[in-house]
Amino acid sequence: MKKFVYSIFIVVWMSIIFSLSNQPATDSSQLSDGFISNTIGNVYKLFNGDVSSSELDRIKEKFTHPVRKMAHFTIYMILGILVTLLVREYNFSFWKCLFISLFVCLLYSISDEIHQLFVVGRSGEVRDVFIDTCGSFSGIFIFNRLFRKKVKEVI
Repeated sequence: MKKFVYSIFIVVWMSIIFSLSNQPATDSSQLSDGFISNTIGNVYKLFNGDVSSSELDRIKEKFTHPVRKMAHFTIYMILGILVTLLVREYNFSFWKCLFISLFVCLLYSISDEIHQLFVVGRSGEVRDVFIDTCGSFSGIFIFNRLFRKKVKEVI
């Protein structure tokens, strides 16, 4: 039963990633800009008082790229954890679990970037595959370290 539930979580999360990647560039930029305005902009206001529209534009320009790349890292870190949950149900060794989970996430990241080649205003970036894979690896490794099985494994 756990395998089925974990599989559903993975499919749902991959669907969320797909829908985010399927947004045209203008919609994706609006989502990032909205996040920056509502979070970073509000923190800036908290410490510096009122923010002019030119200052807010400068903040958006400064933080757009890092926020977008952290979003890649984070959504793939979550995917890595979800895939690891499923793979661990098959009682593989630590290293085999790590490799299979990372391989699944890498393949999905590559397919996601290829998909973006067909979306208006978007592009597939090798750099994003690298960021996605680093996020996946972080999620997989941290999860495996925090929730090791009771049976001792040779590492």
